[in-house]
This record gives sequence, structure tokens and C-alpha cells, in this order.
Amino acid sequence: MRHNIAHALVQDQDINFAVVSVVDAAISEPVQAQKLIETLQAAYGCPVVLMGEENHQLFGRQDIVDFLNQFEPAQLPWEETQIDIPDPSRGEA
Repeated sequence: MRHNIAHALVQDQDINFAVVSVVDAAISEPVQAQKLIETLQAAYGCPVVLMGEENHQLFGRQDIVDFLNQFEPAQLPWEETQIDIPDPSRGEA
């Protein structure tokens, strides 16, 4: 299923990763947030960190979260795109 997503693709010296903007509620339940990360990582092909769109709370790999804490959200290279995200409830893999 195609979704419009705001994301920032970041290339650091040691790692490439994606920061994906999500509604704040998506981060409030860690188990669900981790499942979302796993789904997005399959779609992006790299590690993913979630960022709440209003509160800018970060959820994901601690080393990446620590790195991102050095920056304001506006400093990231945000872009909006469509991405295919499978819906396991519909039998999509």
C-alpha cells in the first residue's frame, strides 16, 4: 500500500539511516512503534528512527537517537515521498 511520508535520509560517516515523521501517538506504544520501524526498515533498506511530528520525540536505535539529538528537526534534509509499505493484516509481505 502506498503512503505519503515525510522523511529525512541521513548519511553519516558510519551509517546511513532514515528519520520518518509520524503522528506522536505512533511512538507512545513501544511495541507498536518497534513493529512500525521493522516495516519501514524493510521498505527503506536501512535503519529507521521515528520522530513525532509535533513533539519531535525520537524512537529507535539509541546510537542514532543520540546522534540526532545534536540537531534541530529543521536541520534535517526533509522531503515528502510515497513509499510502499506492506500491510500484514491484508496478507501483504
